[in-house]
Amino acid sequence: MGQSSDQIREEIDRTRDSAAGKIDQLQDQVRGTADEMRAQVQGTAQDVVDQVKGTVDHTIESVKENMDLRQQIEQRPLLALGAALVGGFVLGGMMGDGGHQHSGHRREFSSGTPVGESAHGSMSGFRSAVQRSGLEETISNAAAAFMGNITEQLKGTIDQNFPGFADKMKTAQGSSGSFADKTRAATSTST
Repeated sequence: MGQSSDQIREEIDRTRDSAAGKIDQLQDQVRGTADEMRAQVQGTAQDVVDQVKGTVDHTIESVKENMDLRQQIEQRPLLALGAALVGGFVLGGMMGDGGHQHSGHRREFSSGTPVGESAHGSMSGFRSAVQRSGLEETISNAAAAFMGNITEQLKGTIDQNFPGFADKMKTAQGSSGSFADKTRAATSTST
């Protein structure tokens, strides 16, 4: 029939104890899951940090190798010689008359030829001979091709090691203002 109040209290106490035990178990499970998730997140974060460090280290090494002039010369001696030759012609062209400043004093050899005039005359003759032969245009074309090749290799290295850099560069070029304004414009495109 009916239960006595003592029996009801005992049953309520048992139910309460059972519920408290289940709550404790559930709490332990939640803590365990939270600890596992925290460990996974920390592990993933550490993996990402390691990957970024590896990429940065690889990029630095790649840039160092590409910028190591001595190594580039050893690997490509003819290209280095050509670059030096082109550089000499470019500098010579920029100097115009050879960079000589004439003073009011003229010194002459015993033959009567002014000092420096013979060298200057032969330089002018050499320059005009180079221009007539078409070598100057060939050298100019080679220099342009060389610079274009270096530019493309640099772009390729940057694109490989910094994906999305070209897009950010275009955004920064298209924006106006200070460095900070351009940085904000380039950053806002990624968010």
